[in-house]
Amino acid sequence: MSETLTNQIGEQLKAARLKKNLSLADVQNSTKIQLRYLEAIENNNLGILPGDFYVRAFIRQYALAVDLNPNDLLGENGPSSISRSNDLSRAHRDNDGVVRAGLDKTRSAKSQLSNMLPTIWITMLTILALVIVWFILTHLNFSGQQSSDNGAVSVSTSTVPSSSTNQSSSNEASSATSKKTEKKPAAAQIKLGTPQQNVALQTTVYNLSGQNTKKHTIKITAQGTGTNVKVTVGENILLNEMVTADRTIDVPADSDAVNVQFTNVINATMTFDGQRVNVIDSATPFWNVLMNLNN
Repeated sequence: MSETLTNQIGEQLKAARLKKNLSLADVQNSTKIQLRYLEAIENNNLGILPGDFYVRAFIRQYALAVDLNPNDLLGENGPSSISRSNDLSRAHRDNDGVVRAGLDKTRSAKSQLSNMLPTIWITMLTILALVIVWFILTHLNFSGQQSSDNGAVSVSTSTVPSSSTNQSSSNEASSATSKKTEKKPAAAQIKLGTPQQNVALQTTVYNLSGQNTKKHTIKITAQGTGTNVKVTVGENILLNEMVTADRTIDVPADSDAVNVQFTNVINATMTFDGQRVNVIDSATPFWNVLMNLNN
């Protein structure tokens, strides 16, 4: 959408508000959108809004509040991006009902400690694992040396026939081979937990703790005419195409959050590390699934 058309949106919304004798505070009370975002929309200063999704969502709610048709106002594409962040990981609705989003640069000491807890736990678990491995290896070496000493004494003093000795060696070799072929237990699947679904913001949020250090796999299965899927990690776009069959996307390690954006979502299903993700059951032209991996 061109700058001229974007300016027209701000002017049309302001004109409709004044026509209904409403103040910006009145619009804030009915839409629960912060006053500074409403002023930015009217002044066409979209750069302070937290992302493209919020531009469309906020303009749509503003239009409904002043009895304008949001589809006529936005068209198919909505306003073009004007240097906004795509980070939705801190989107929330406060106790007063007002929608707030974006990075909080003035985090308290308690908030910083809370964010550091997963790293502290991982470090402690790593140290504990190293201690256990060291203990096991030391114990095995000691047992092996003691067994070797006992074996030397047996050779010099034993009068057992050679056939018995060969049979014992064969049993020990068979036991060692059996231990080597034992299967390791499968890694436990992560628990997705109960998602948070925000119908007003058209977003389903999963909060997973300490999963940002691992690689993950997203699988999209489409049917019928398919659906357009956009997968982003920060500024990196991992997928942006119309999916008409199975599509697998690898999420790299050290990813704090991954956002999956659907259009025509009723024609697609999604799994995360092999587990079914609850997107939304009803037909909708637009929906987001946000996976916070370092919550």
